[in-house]
Amino acid sequence: MNRSQYSDLKDIFLDGEVFDYVNLDKSSVAYDKLIQAIDKPLKLILFYGKPGTGKTFLLQKIYNDFKKKRNIIFLPRPFFDEMEFLKFLYKKTFKETAPKFSGYDEFLSIVTKKIDKNRVATTVLIDESQLYPEDLIEKIRLMADSRKFKFLFTVHKTDEEDILAKDYFKTRIWESIELENSNFQEVKTYIEKKLIFHNKFEYLSLFKEKHFKLIMKITDGNLRTINKLLFKLFEILEYYDTSNPSKLNQRSLQIKYLAMAGISQGMINA
Repeated sequence: MNRSQYSDLKDIFLDGEVFDYVNLDKSSVAYDKLIQAIDKPLKLILFYGKPGTGKTFLLQKIYNDFKKKRNIIFLPRPFFDEMEFLKFLYKKTFKETAPKFSGYDEFLSIVTKKIDKNRVATTVLIDESQLYPEDLIEKIRLMADSRKFKFLFTVHKTDEEDILAKDYFKTRIWESIELENSNFQEVKTYIEKKLIFHNKFEYLSLFKEKHFKLIMKITDGNLRTINKLLFKLFEILEYYDTSNPSKLNQRSLQIKYLAMAGISQGMINA
């Protein structure tokens, strides 16, 4: 297939591949709350929201903003083995390979001796923490009690299982911060800024109020779902542009193509 004008637009919404931090109102509020919580003498912080609300992007931004200013570690992928977790934590904390230790108790003893008493606790941002084994979560909680580390757990909140109901989160978290789905205005801002970031100003006029309303209805303001929907939309437009361009109105976006994308992704029942 020849590359069309919609090929680059499609790639902009390739979820997980192109990192664009879009500063929405909800993201700014959550960012400020997270920084305030990190600055407090808290041991455990919970950051939660439905999958696709932008939690990982926000953690990455916090890490990038502060990695040169304070002791901070970002764990984007879950650990399932305790020793691997401890070795990784040691390496990132001290910028050196971990020495041999038998387990958690010896690890904590080494760390306690090595860290100066006046040193500010290292902040550890843990993404996907709902996937960690419960016994490792318990060790992390005990580690927080040492005041050498403070942990920010990031978890998915789902309809099937409310992660907040789990005992080790419900009874031990000191502060909880939720990142909700985007509202209508934030959906508009998100799409427009994604296009602007990639210098696609001429395509801003494609989306009218009716398109944004349908996008909001289909996705419920979930950023990951918006990415999937618009990727499929531009994939459909790319197909018609290269194989049957007479069917496309180049100056406006027909609502049927947006509906087709929603149906194709299983977001709309045909």
